[in-house]
Amino acid sequence: MATVAERIRDIRTGMPAGVTLVCVSKFHPAEAIREAYQAGERDFGESRVQELQQKVPVLPSDIRWHFIGHLQTNKVRDLLRLRPYLIQSVDSEHLLRNLNDEAGKQGIVQNILLEVHVAREQTKSGFLPDELAQVLPTLSQYPHISVRGLMGMATNTDDEQEIRRCYQTLKALNDQIVNDQIVNGEMVNLSMGMSDDYRIAISCGSTMVRVGSAIFGERSYTPQERLKAFFFDMDGVLFDSMPAHAAAWEEVMMRHGLNFRAQDVYINEGRTGQSVIYEAITTIEHREPTEEEVWDIYHEKNEAFSRRGEPKPMRDVDRVLRLLRERQRAIWIVTGSGQKSLFARLEGCFPGVFAPERMVTAYDVKHGKPDPEPYLRAWERSGYPKEQCCVIENAPLGVRAGKAAGLYTIAVNTGPLPDEMLQREGADQVFPDMSALYNWLVAK
Repeated sequence: MATVAERIRDIRTGMPAGVTLVCVSKFHPAEAIREAYQAGERDFGESRVQELQQKVPVLPSDIRWHFIGHLQTNKVRDLLRLRPYLIQSVDSEHLLRNLNDEAGKQGIVQNILLEVHVAREQTKSGFLPDELAQVLPTLSQYPHISVRGLMGMATNTDDEQEIRRCYQTLKALNDQIVNDQIVNGEMVNLSMGMSDDYRIAISCGSTMVRVGSAIFGERSYTPQERLKAFFFDMDGVLFDSMPAHAAAWEEVMMRHGLNFRAQDVYINEGRTGQSVIYEAITTIEHREPTEEEVWDIYHEKNEAFSRRGEPKPMRDVDRVLRLLRERQRAIWIVTGSGQKSLFARLEGCFPGVFAPERMVTAYDVKHGKPDPEPYLRAWERSGYPKEQCCVIENAPLGVRAGKAAGLYTIAVNTGPLPDEMLQREGADQVFPDMSALYNWLVAK
């Protein structure tokens, strides 16, 4: 197998003069960085402050560290104390202000790149081109920041034409900045291109490429690192609503002479309401219900549920959602529910988290859980490969649906059923509550 030095030599062959190679060393050990250093490389890219804190003291002091990951404002102080050569991922005015204020406190001027969003992916960060035009004239307000250029990522696709569109857009923005002499009239860095597309980026005018796997090889990612899109069930996962659902179902079913208890509600959780009614009548009374009968019971149940008041968000789910947003993960709702009262509360309880286009509900599918259709629909719309998608469920039938869709499935057992029922359906992980899920997500 090729060594790190041999891979670097292959990459540099044909690379024009003036293009900086940043060796993306995130998640790779210090020994691998030393091998690249001994091959002559001095620019290395990291994406987590904590990992950089561990590497800086044990590696040569003349390494030029580039921070390339999403930077949380609560990590700004720790990062600046490490004196990075360049922060490439400044993606908002809020972060820009925080960096300037903290750099002023530390008595430094920090070099940065402004990250621009040109990809056709919602989870990519950065200033939109129109926002960039608005922020550039204000840079004099930040005396402790030196903007050295732009950074951007292309859409994650095999379509070379789309990749070129992204990079040509960035190049045009870069040229405009230079022509207008906005950044001290100097030629600025244009950081674009990674292992799979750096040659395309260079052909489009990149002056800095960020190459990781092509140098250090692929590594085995943990699920926490690999998973990029999370599909949340709603009842019993986002909202502590299942006790009210169980009581409402039991009340209405008994009123119609159907011996359907709270335990049955949890066992059938995940089905659409109509499916639950159909299953109950055919199983208990051994007959086919009429469509009118199903809808009458369904509306009665919704009214009974609404009378029980608004359920609260599940404890600690806000911490989980906040963490995923900080890590730029895509967040979806996939539910068999049609309770509009719950949908209306989403923005109030979880502001800015759930966009309407990232919801799959009872109204969007022909077959509810345990059929895989709801999760397959979310996966198709998300645009992510299956190995990067994760289901968060609390019910056996929901777990069955997630696994049948071929997705990594986590069960958070917020109800009365034993863990074994979730494990038998194939859950990859079973946690007792949202706090345990959070602790798993932040673990290495």
